[in-house]
Amino acid sequence: MTESSAVMGELKVSLAAAGEGRRDDILVKIADLFEGVSHLLDEGSVDTFGLIFVSLIPVCSEQAKAHLSDAIAPNPRAPGVVIRHLAFDDSILVARPVIRLSPLLLDEHLLALATVKSPAHLLAMCERASLASRVTDVILSRANGEIMVALAANAGARFSERGRMKLAEAALDDGGLYDVVVKREDLANGLEAGDGAGLWQGQPTPAGFIPSAHMPAAHEGDEWPAPQPADALRAGSGPQVPETDRMLRELLAEDKIDAAIGALAHKLGFNVQPVAKAFSLDIHGGFLTYARAVPLTWDTTLRFLMKRYAAGHVTPRLERSQADFQRLAVDDARRVASLLAEHGSRPT
Repeated sequence: MTESSAVMGELKVSLAAAGEGRRDDILVKIADLFEGVSHLLDEGSVDTFGLIFVSLIPVCSEQAKAHLSDAIAPNPRAPGVVIRHLAFDDSILVARPVIRLSPLLLDEHLLALATVKSPAHLLAMCERASLASRVTDVILSRANGEIMVALAANAGARFSERGRMKLAEAALDDGGLYDVVVKREDLANGLEAGDGAGLWQGQPTPAGFIPSAHMPAAHEGDEWPAPQPADALRAGSGPQVPETDRMLRELLAEDKIDAAIGALAHKLGFNVQPVAKAFSLDIHGGFLTYARAVPLTWDTTLRFLMKRYAAGHVTPRLERSQADFQRLAVDDARRVASLLAEHGSRPT
């Protein structure tokens, strides 16, 4: 190992005379050499490799540095200084392997990365085998929806109470995130304490709410309206129910959700695809716009939203949905609905 260290020391001195292509070639070959012999090296030899890598990194191409990163990322014997150099590289191609896999990145390194680096670096951090709650707090403070989903999906990520509440709040407005959060007991509990309170608990029951047979059982102290009989659903909740509302309520009461969506699209004069997509994916915007454009009553729109929950989709916060629905003028809703359905949405 002493002889090997001497050879590497001489190599370091000669690097200045090498061209860029030659330096790339040297870096790749030394990275492969280190990968093969690292388990045999003493601490001094590892340090020698580290000095050579640190000398080469600033003068080598992105591709060569990415090769080095791939080669040493999971190695617990890799030079720590090299791991940190690569992790903080602006190129995600270089940084991602070590951010994802290196056991040598400590919480303080991850906190620094989470504070200053790009969303792509944050996303790579979400793929680590484990993350402490103080690290996830910082990631969440800068996270977009994609990062939140990746972080919530990481079984090794731990969250503070603040982090759980932030995810719960975001999940109520993001169907994809909700589907991930609700599957984790430690995070799903946050839904019960957040705005929306586990979808229902702690939230005032909106006027016109009719609980579905698929709804979760009420907790002690909850005030839920008594279930309505099927004939009441078909007849509507009051006199002079508009014909379109009456028809849609009948279909929804019989769990003919696809038919109800198709009828709604037909009433609008649109193809069914954009309306169906809005029903399954949207929470506050598109579907409420379509419903308002018909116009449907809030009571009928609310029945659609109940079916979203029964069908396994995220149920929106109903007070906010009702406020959005009522605030939107029918003429404005029709203009917006036309824009939403503009691309291939009108029947041929």
